[in-house]
Amino acid sequence: MKEYRTFDVHYEDIGFDKRGVAAWITINRERRGNSFRRQTLDEICDALIRAGEGPGIRCVVLTAAGNRFFSTGGDVGDYHQRYSDDMIGMRSYERALEKTFGEIIHCPKPVINRINGDVVGGANAFHLACDYAVMARTAKLQQVGVGIGSVAGFGPVQWWPTLVNDKRARDILMSLKPVTSELAEQWGVVNVVCESDQLDAEVDKAVANYARMFPDALRYTKVALNVQKELAFREMTQAREWLTLHFPSMESRAGFGAFFDKRPVSSENSWKAVDTGHVTVAPYGGYSVICPSCGAHDLPEDFGYCGMCGAHLKKESA
Repeated sequence: MKEYRTFDVHYEDIGFDKRGVAAWITINRERRGNSFRRQTLDEICDALIRAGEGPGIRCVVLTAAGNRFFSTGGDVGDYHQRYSDDMIGMRSYERALEKTFGEIIHCPKPVINRINGDVVGGANAFHLACDYAVMARTAKLQQVGVGIGSVAGFGPVQWWPTLVNDKRARDILMSLKPVTSELAEQWGVVNVVCESDQLDAEVDKAVANYARMFPDALRYTKVALNVQKELAFREMTQAREWLTLHFPSMESRAGFGAFFDKRPVSSENSWKAVDTGHVTVAPYGGYSVICPSCGAHDLPEDFGYCGMCGAHLKKESA
């Protein structure tokens, strides 16, 4: 038999330890709201693979440090500083998101989400991907995408409708309705809601229950139940491409930039662009103008002067 050293590893962003027959993965970025950057995602993926293959492990618990946030989603500061002008890097980051939620779904052992605090934005994909969820009564689930010029394209838009029905999903994703623990319990979004000091006891109950099941039967049952979740991955690849193209837009820059700069978010300029018949990736029209003076190509059709040399534009089509 292969010698496994499941926990012989050091991570910077997460904790990874064995508690009985469970492997606990803990996001340790409390000062950043337990938000995730690329490194966080890569570490979670590696830990999931190790736990899935490791002997003596019958269940995986995914949680975070503290009790205020399970996770505030993607690290906005990381987005803003690293990817504002690096679309290839942004696409790679989004592929890491797909891989992370794929590893949760495909982990051969049950994955329990211990929701210790608020779940914001893209972090909602964790409880949607996991097999079982235990939620603190003080926590809530909150989507933010359309309020910051983005789309929850990696799990939430695909999986919320299958979990809560179409109209409730639209309320959550389009109107940004918070899902309190009371609603989460009522709608069947999570399996258990309890007081914060009972989270570990409830998780331990779930682990013990899974641990007494037959492993092959349990694993295949999970595979069979994943059919609807699997189908959603095709749409996630579409979302990845759209979000990569959309990230340089005035929408994303206004939304993420406001978060980064700690100023109010406003969608007014984006609506003005749309009202003039344009889109927010080309708010001043299509890139169809050639400068007659310096020959610069692909200038926006609404520009009166060349941004390269300052010459008056005759707006000749390319």
